[in-house]
Amino acid sequence: MIVLLHGENELEIEEALAALREAVGDAAAQSLNVIVLDGQRISPAELRNACAALPFLAAQRLVIVHGLFARERRRAKEEAAFLEALAAVPPTTRLVLVEARTLLEDHPVRRWLAEHPEAGEVRHFPLPPPHALPEWVMERARRHGGAFTPQAASALAALLTDLRLLDQEIRKLVLWAAGRPVTPQDVDRLVPYAAPIRIFELTEALGRREVRRALTALRRLLEEGEHPLGLFGMIVRQFRLMLLMKELLEAGHSPAEAGGRLGLHPYAARKIAEATAGFTMSQLEAFYRRLAELDLAIKTGQIPDGVALETFLVSVGAREPSTAEAEAG
Repeated sequence: MIVLLHGENELEIEEALAALREAVGDAAAQSLNVIVLDGQRISPAELRNACAALPFLAAQRLVIVHGLFARERRRAKEEAAFLEALAAVPPTTRLVLVEARTLLEDHPVRRWLAEHPEAGEVRHFPLPPPHALPEWVMERARRHGGAFTPQAASALAALLTDLRLLDQEIRKLVLWAAGRPVTPQDVDRLVPYAAPIRIFELTEALGRREVRRALTALRRLLEEGEHPLGLFGMIVRQFRLMLLMKELLEAGHSPAEAGGRLGLHPYAARKIAEATAGFTMSQLEAFYRRLAELDLAIKTGQIPDGVALETFLVSVGAREPSTAEAEAG
C-alpha cells in the first residue's frame, strides 16, 4: 500500500512514477484516481483524508506525495502524526512517497517500513558513480532497443553526467544506429555540442556547490578553446537567474510560474530552482557583487581571466563570496 521512492536519480524515479500511474489505468482513470500533493505543505490530517478517499470506478487510488520529509521539522514536530497516517492507509489506496534525496536507514519512515514490511516497500534510486556511467549508458541503450560498444559508452559518459541529457542522447544515437551498435564515431558525429553541455554542467555544479566538478568542467572547456570571458558571462547569467528565481520563489510562485516569467524552458527552470535551495538570498546577492568586482578586475588588468574564474568557483564552495556577506549577516 505504501511505496517509498528515494534518491538523487530523478530520471529513474520519474520512470517508476510513470509505471505506477499506468497501473491505475488509462488517462481518464488517472484523472479521477491520481492525486499529487506537496509534502512540505500537507498536514498529517490532510494526508490521512487524502488516503481515505475511495477510488472511482477503479480498484485502487494513487496518492503521490513529494518531499514529505524534506524539512527537518517533520522529525521534531509531526513525525509521530505522519507515521500514524501511514499506518491508516487503506487497501484501496496506494501511497507513494517521493524524496529527491537518499534517506538513511535510520530515517523514521524507513525504520517504520522496516518494522512493517507488510505495509509497503522501499525503492532506492541513487546516482550511478562516475566510473559506472559507461555501464549505465549500455544498460539504457538495451532498454531503448539498441546497443553501444564499450568505447562509445565511455565516450558519451565522458561528455556529460546529467542522466536526463544522457538518456536523450542515448535514444538519439540508438535511433541513428538503426540496429547496429553505436560507435565512438557516431558519438562524435551526433553529439557536437559537448562544450555547451559542459557549460551547463559547470553552472549546475556551481548551483550545487560541487567545486571539484565545476573546476573539472572549467578546465575541460578551456582546453577545448572556450574563451574565459565567454565562460565568465555564462556564470554571471546563471547567478542572475538564480537571484531572480529566488526572489520569485520567495514571493510564492512555483518554479514553473517563475520560469515562465523569466522565459526559461521548464527543465531549466526546475534545475535553477533546485540550485537556489543551496543559497540564501544574501549569499546570492554577495556572489553576484563578487562577480561584478571580478569583472572590473579582469577588464582593468588586475587579475587574469582564468585565475578570476577559478577563484570564484572556489569561493562558491567555501561559502565565502566576500566580506560584504559577513558584514550583512
